[in-house]
Amino acid sequence: MTARPAAQRAPWLVLAIVSLPVFIGALDLTIISAVLPEVIVSLDLPVKEYLDQASWAVSGYLLAYAISMTFAGRLSDLFGRRAVYITCLLIFMAGSYLVTTYDSSTLNSAIARFYRQVLDEPPPRLEERYLYLVIFGRVVQAFGAGAMVPVTIALAGDLFPPERRARPLGVVGAVDTLGWVLGHLYGGVMVRLFGQHGDAVVDAFAGLGLSVAKPSWETLFLLNIPVSALALIGAWWALRGIHRPRRAERFDVLGTLFLTLALIGLNLGLGTNPETASTAESFEDLGRTASHYGPALLVGAALAFLLFLLVEARASHPLIRLGMFRSRNVSASSLTNFLVGFCLAIGLVSAPLLVNFRMDSPTSKDVQHAAYTAGLLLSGLTVPMALAAIPGGWLSERFGYRLPTASGLLVAGIGFALTSATWESDTSYWLMGAQMAIVGVGLGLTISPVGTAVLNDVTESERGIAAALILVLRLVGMTVAISSLTIYALDRFDVLVAERMASAAASLEETVLASQTASLEAAVDVISELQFIGAAATLIALVAALLMRGGRAARERVPLA
Repeated sequence: MTARPAAQRAPWLVLAIVSLPVFIGALDLTIISAVLPEVIVSLDLPVKEYLDQASWAVSGYLLAYAISMTFAGRLSDLFGRRAVYITCLLIFMAGSYLVTTYDSSTLNSAIARFYRQVLDEPPPRLEERYLYLVIFGRVVQAFGAGAMVPVTIALAGDLFPPERRARPLGVVGAVDTLGWVLGHLYGGVMVRLFGQHGDAVVDAFAGLGLSVAKPSWETLFLLNIPVSALALIGAWWALRGIHRPRRAERFDVLGTLFLTLALIGLNLGLGTNPETASTAESFEDLGRTASHYGPALLVGAALAFLLFLLVEARASHPLIRLGMFRSRNVSASSLTNFLVGFCLAIGLVSAPLLVNFRMDSPTSKDVQHAAYTAGLLLSGLTVPMALAAIPGGWLSERFGYRLPTASGLLVAGIGFALTSATWESDTSYWLMGAQMAIVGVGLGLTISPVGTAVLNDVTESERGIAAALILVLRLVGMTVAISSLTIYALDRFDVLVAERMASAAASLEETVLASQTASLEAAVDVISELQFIGAAATLIALVAALLMRGGRAARERVPLA
């Protein structure tokens, strides 16, 4: 008798194996933020002068992460989940290795030749080339890491029948969210341990007769390789016989090109991303990466998206079949998902901004303490969000898509309303954290039912691209929120500060004190307004969620005795 494939015998084990690299890839999304100054210093570059350039190690990762999602799911539809997943994992491993080989003489010589022979310019100095190679390695990493997420979501659809998909999708959502939530903490803690106990590690290996370098930030990326190698072996074994495409279709290269150009133009044109926004110290910082070419890039993005729609409407084998949006669940879930991303971005920027505005004097000690406090408050949002994705799957199987999604959005709306009404310049951090947790739980409950509704309403051959759609819309929602609300916040903040300074001029002789007080009060008001917008957005999403239908798992009826 032929043994059944592992995917049929133990689907949860297979899901655990393929989710491990997803977690590591999401971890690397934020891991470098905690160690970026150390990376710059280790390359013998001045931090202040090169921090903006080095931030591309974060922004480039996020952009490549999102872009790879758009087409990896479709590739897995056409060529099989196993082949695409393993290829993506190998790309991620290669990128992890490239990050640590920035000092390769071969690569640096190639860059120098490119500048001299192609650009006809003198090459950057060696330390700058090191930085560019670190960023390049991060982008390669991200292409593999981002691509694995929709393939894993599609695999959950392959492993489980429609009525049992909600819980595994909740697990994948929780794993992905926990990864980028814990990246800051993991990176900071590990580098600190390397600094304190690095010599002891070297001595321990020397006692075994092995010579190793003192661990540093590069070690974080080298650790990806053995863990990913184990996952690679597991995936090779576990994914045998799963999802073998039944018919050959052409890959929509033109549609993929236009969609990629649209995403690049949107992200660069808006000049913001969720990762850098979550560490902003002021409203100006939210838009500090904005490009002077922003309007032109946005026009280009709109034109590329229009061309994408025209290509998809005429293509025999489109990247995204536009007809799938005729499904009520797909269209309602897509809008809901976009607005969930929009609301999440508001939650990510609100707490750090208020914490930083509260600082009496921006000394280095105060800045470090503020960053620590803001990190804890953000954990109050993101950790409950990740954990709530799992019960969201259980509720979806039991009650269908609509109830847990609507309930989650209602809870998140209540959380935003509380923060909008109660946050003041002296509000307790414990209270702020508790209210952020309410928002996080509410948004987390929506992850599984929204994703399951889309995945169950498309054909098997479209499952991969549907998974990508779920992820990309949430990221786009976050990016649009940060950019649009930055413009609003900057204008409102200036107006409110001017009003308070005018009214305080008659009673306060100390202009500096008046300015500080006016800035803090105006910041609190603007943040409250942003959170009110978050509450309003959850209500709009709630209306869309009420249009969803189905999803309840069939229950066996036991005859009465």
